[in-house]
Amino acid sequence: MDGGYVITLDSQFVFSIVVQLINTCIMCFILAKLLYNPVLNFLNARKERIASQIEEANKMLDEAKTLKMQYELKLEDIETERSDILETARASAIKSSQQIISQAKEEADTIKNRAMLDIEREQAKVQDEVKKQIIKVSTAMSEKFIAAKISELEQEKLVEETIRDLEGVKWLN
Repeated sequence: MDGGYVITLDSQFVFSIVVQLINTCIMCFILAKLLYNPVLNFLNARKERIASQIEEANKMLDEAKTLKMQYELKLEDIETERSDILETARASAIKSSQQIISQAKEEADTIKNRAMLDIEREQAKVQDEVKKQIIKVSTAMSEKFIAAKISELEQEKLVEETIRDLEGVKWLN
């Protein structure tokens, strides 16, 4: 094959794979010996801790039932606080929306100003183009006068002809 690569199983490649497999097995054995007992001890301690927490939770459940009565009384106060918080949130939302609207208006004004500047530039370009066309017409008329070297009657005829030609041209404002 030209330029292609083929994996060959030469002795060095096979030896490298065998060494890597042995290293992996040794590492797994060492990790199992080092970590098995600590993990097992950790799990047993966790099991005991969970059992004690369950007992403690049952005690706390009884206390919670008594506290529930007290909290139900406090719920009425919380309702008034909730309405106050909602009013504050509404006021904040209105203020934020007003700020967003004012920012949007400012951005719209900026875009409008840019558009006006572009329009003014475009008008200046059009005016320059009109001036160039006038210069071209003047030059053409002058060339006709100079090239012809004719009498006044013929000059008037050429002027009238040029004016007729110019009447057909549309000027941009």
